[in-house]
Amino acid sequence: MSAIAGGTALLLLVGVTVVEVVARYLIGLSLLGAEDLAMLSLTVLVAAAIVCAAQEGGHVSVDLIGRFGGGRVTRTTDALARLFGVGATAAAAVALFAKGSCGLECGEVTGSLAIVLTPFYYALGASMATCSLLLASRMLRGFAARDEEDPRQQGV
Repeated sequence: MSAIAGGTALLLLVGVTVVEVVARYLIGLSLLGAEDLAMLSLTVLVAAAIVCAAQEGGHVSVDLIGRFGGGRVTRTTDALARLFGVGATAAAAVALFAKGSCGLECGEVTGSLAIVLTPFYYALGASMATCSLLLASRMLRGFAARDEEDPRQQGV
């Protein structure tokens, strides 16, 4: 679902950009609201990309600690990194939902077309909450997998 939303947002972003460039250079006019539409479609694209990358495990990671510290250190640092990621994305989700709930009363609208930003804050908040849940589930699955692999648990 997030891939479809992201693809649609990308198509809208490309379309708005092409129309804006053609209008500016051929007609000499800048289209009212093109910047707003580009910003909002980019917001949806980023929200979708966060979820897609979290689902696929596509976030960038570098395993420098594992080379020097071994498996036990890597398991500990992976758990700490995921725990930090869960906390950071959950905090971002809460902040985005709080900012979005203010909406029109706080003047949260785009510059040209005055589009209310509330649903876009909520979309980003939902993507951060989803990312937090995916990180938490990966962390818990990692603990469960280690328990199954631990020879002390199997009586060996």
